[in-house]
Amino acid sequence: MRFLFACLLALFASTHFASAQVIPVVFGAQGASGNVEPTLTFLWPGSTPKATLIYIPGGEGRLGLTPERKNLGGFYGATLKPLSDGNISSGSFNVVIFDSPVPLPVGSNYPVSRTSAEHLARIESVVRYYKSNYGVPVWLMGHSNGAVSLTEVYAMLQRENKTDLIAGAIYSSARNGARFDNKTQLSILFLAHEKDACAKSTNYNSRKVFEEQRSTNTQRLRYVLIRGGEGQAQDVCSSGFHMFYGAGQEAYQAIETFVFGP
Repeated sequence: MRFLFACLLALFASTHFASAQVIPVVFGAQGASGNVEPTLTFLWPGSTPKATLIYIPGGEGRLGLTPERKNLGGFYGATLKPLSDGNISSGSFNVVIFDSPVPLPVGSNYPVSRTSAEHLARIESVVRYYKSNYGVPVWLMGHSNGAVSLTEVYAMLQRENKTDLIAGAIYSSARNGARFDNKTQLSILFLAHEKDACAKSTNYNSRKVFEEQRSTNTQRLRYVLIRGGEGQAQDVCSSGFHMFYGAGQEAYQAIETFVFGP
């Protein structure tokens, strides 16, 4: 019954994107034998959408969205929501937040949970859903552990000759080890905070990945260091500079400028 309800809601949502809302995306990967529950996504529709930005969270990747949610705060409200609002920015992005239905363990060296076939297939199904319903280019953004999801799903698309599904990527405060290979041909914006103290997401690592791509990737590339904001008396890998706290405007303007130009 829950799955049927989600399917009906998804059908309704496909023709009704007037306001911020939670939209379930039906999931049924070919040969899937595990969890086939829909993937919940949160949508801020753009004022004048020219692209869709799909954001993959860090941490364990599970926000626990529920159908009645109408807004998201914190990093999401400060850094991502403005990209959809024509009163704050150009409003040219539909902003979508991807919510994993299960926790994705962070791992000690590398979050292998984000390499699973189910997780990557869910990301692809969300990309296809929003690409089909809006008909505008899709950009993927992975933050912290989410950057592992970003690079892993792109590697999958490369193997399956599906790279045309996405127009570009935002590689943000990336987890060490998340990297694109030397066959990557994709526009990529690298975002990092100059004061990020998270040992699992160092600027040294992201700069190294950027330099690797500069030697082989002929598409648009840019490395942006966020300089504003402030720290917080919490885990440095889940707050403060790592999450662009107080520097949301600096981050979303960098994204908008890279994708659409000055």
